[in-house]
Amino acid sequence: MMLDRLFHHSADLGLLVEWADLGDVRRGEYRDATRTIVLHRDLTRAQATATLAHELGHAAFGDRCSTPEAERRAWEYGAALTITAADYRRAERVAGPHPSAIAAELGVTRRLVEAWRDWYRRTRLTD
Repeated sequence: MMLDRLFHHSADLGLLVEWADLGDVRRGEYRDATRTIVLHRDLTRAQATATLAHELGHAAFGDRCSTPEAERRAWEYGAALTITAADYRRAERVAGPHPSAIAAELGVTRRLVEAWRDWYRRTRLTD
């Protein structure tokens, strides 16, 4: 499963992943000083997959603060890490074009699907 692959990928990068209560708003955070990703303990599997992928984006770019650019970049990195074009096409064939239906088919969140669409459109324009 994708979440398991993301945990292995985190370990391969030397990142520690922990679960904690992050309050009512935050689903996850990357702590650059300790190379730790913290996931909210109450996440669903789809939320944990999307959040871990997103936080891996922050780790890849060494983000130490949250800016609109850093957030967009982390979401798109996470989306590209977890969703392939073939997976997206298959999910869209099965579930239809709505992002929430595609997300359910892929086992991720709508936000990750939307970030993948943005990333894919932008990278296709530069080809």
